[in-house]
Amino acid sequence: MKPEVIPSSSASADIVGVVSDAGYIEPMARREVESLVSKLRQMSEEGAASFFNEVMASDRLRKALGRAGESFMANKQSFDRNIESLLDFVNIPSKRDVRDLKSRLDTLSTQLVNLSMKVDRMMAEHRPSEAPVAVARVTKPKRRTK
Repeated sequence: MKPEVIPSSSASADIVGVVSDAGYIEPMARREVESLVSKLRQMSEEGAASFFNEVMASDRLRKALGRAGESFMANKQSFDRNIESLLDFVNIPSKRDVRDLKSRLDTLSTQLVNLSMKVDRMMAEHRPSEAPVAVARVTKPKRRTK
């Protein structure tokens, strides 16, 4: 029997099952699925570890891997510059532009809060603290009737 993933339209996750000799799909127990995933993970970790051990053991392979990494990073930087130029050409802000703008907005917001606090303090100093505020009552003149 081989494991098979059955896409499910009603559930949010796929169902893992095995195809029996009769061609029917039987659901696997959760423990079996976790065991299978664990074995696959262990095999991939062991494979990656053995690959890197072989690479590090060989001086020639180690240098080639280093050159490949350097070449990859150089190409990535060139690609990033080209994308940024393209975005600038079509007048679309890049991540850096948005990040810089957010930083400026944060700075302005902080300055605005500080300024507001200073204005509040100045208003409190110039306002008589204990004197009652007189409210002038405005009365409308009565209409004259003819």
